[in-house]
Amino acid sequence: MKIGIFGYDFHHYKTNAIIKDTFINGFSIGAVLLAPKINYISNGNIGLIDNDSKNDEIREFCKVNNINFYRIKHNDNSKIKMIVDSNNIDVGLIGGAKIIHQSVIKLFKSGIINYHPGRIPETSGLDSLYRTIEKFVPPCVTAHLIDQKIDAGFFINEAIVEVFKDDTLELISSRVLKKQIEINQFVLKDVKDKKLNFPKINRPKKNKKLSVEEKEKIITYFEKWKNKFSVNL
Repeated sequence: MKIGIFGYDFHHYKTNAIIKDTFINGFSIGAVLLAPKINYISNGNIGLIDNDSKNDEIREFCKVNNINFYRIKHNDNSKIKMIVDSNNIDVGLIGGAKIIHQSVIKLFKSGIINYHPGRIPETSGLDSLYRTIEKFVPPCVTAHLIDQKIDAGFFINEAIVEVFKDDTLELISSRVLKKQIEINQFVLKDVKDKKLNFPKINRPKKNKKLSVEEKEKIITYFEKWKNKFSVNL
């Protein structure tokens, strides 16, 4: 199974950690697709590529380990098709990406794997940790094969993240991020062994982005939520 990894061409913890973890655990990386940084101006509708941004750490890692890497927009269907075909890539893996179009998803015969920082469908969309607290569900990472809907597709696995009584929101968020890297090798093995035999995720509709006021309200019951799910030591 050859893997094509989506990431960012600027320093990005998850991008770098996913690529290194995948390689170190013996999986074959066919190509790394590094999206340039986009700087938005005025009302956010005009995006300009930051040509000075480079993920020097991961570029060097790829060079040393003979991994093909490309600076490319993640929805450039024709160029990604050429990369997938020429490198015999079977499955995609998201280390960092915006929303990927259906036309690109279809290029990967075994699908594209994503790690969502929360339970799906309850915490789909943005502000996952806040949604986790709001819905009173345990913090976790959901591994899934994506489709055209955001945070949907096919369920692969779920990994619960530990909570401790003295945790801050920032500590839990950091632990959720690290859990995505911890489960990577096991998820890749599942996909390699089971192919597409995964259940469809039933997601009625995507959660909307929370306002500042909504986040402030959710934080008022953070302690109650934390007490429910914290580990007793």
